[in-house]
Amino acid sequence: MPELTCARCGRTMPRMEQPPMAGPWGVRIQDGVCLDCWKAWQEEQTIVINHYGLKPHLAADRERLYQHMAEFLRLDAPQVTP
Repeated sequence: MPELTCARCGRTMPRMEQPPMAGPWGVRIQDGVCLDCWKAWQEEQTIVINHYGLKPHLAADRERLYQHMAEFLRLDAPQVTP
């Protein structure tokens, strides 16, 4: 299994077998974040959603959640080609 150096914790860990979410963010996370840090984000995102009263089905709130996720995981936004 390929390994990666996690952007958040800096450890060399196995790469996730599949992207943890659909789209370019999923690939970016799979390529740059270990499973332990992804699980930590899943717990943190619940706190963020509740704290800010976010409604992830709304595009603006989803974008704000992605911004928090990028900061937490120490990732740059994925490059999307039009």
